Amino acid sequence: GTEGTRHLATALRGSHALTDLDLGGCGIESIAMSHLCEGLSTLSTLRVLSLSWNNLGTEGTRHLATALKGSTTLTHLKLWNCGINGTALSYLLEGISPLSTLSVLDLYLNSLGTEGARHLAQLLKSSCSLTELNLGA
Repeated sequence: GTEGTRHLATALRGSHALTDLDLGGCGIESIAMSHLCEGLSTLSTLRVLSLSWNNLGTEGTRHLATALKGSTTLTHLKLWNCGINGTALSYLLEGISPLSTLSVLDLYLNSLGTEGARHLAQLLKSSCSLTELNLGA
């Protein structure tokens, strides 16, 4: 919940070696995500982030995108079943498109729709570094 993510965000701010973070199925929603992202944005060594099976929705995804913008180490982002639609995906792609290290993006079980497909097509046409894109439903 929200209180737990506040404590986690505080702990993340003090981490200087964390490379993999799996918070799948932790009940993280939009408000909690805003707190968590305060800590995520400080992780300079994070390579793998999994937030699968959390209901991030549009606002939570927007917070995540903002937190990831400055990442120089993230290689794998797993967002299975996170309530991401086409609008949320547009926010996410704004945040991750500048990341030269991101090679794997997992978006299984999200309802991206036609709008999301258009956004992904634009990302793939750009000079993105993705080598694996998972969209299974």
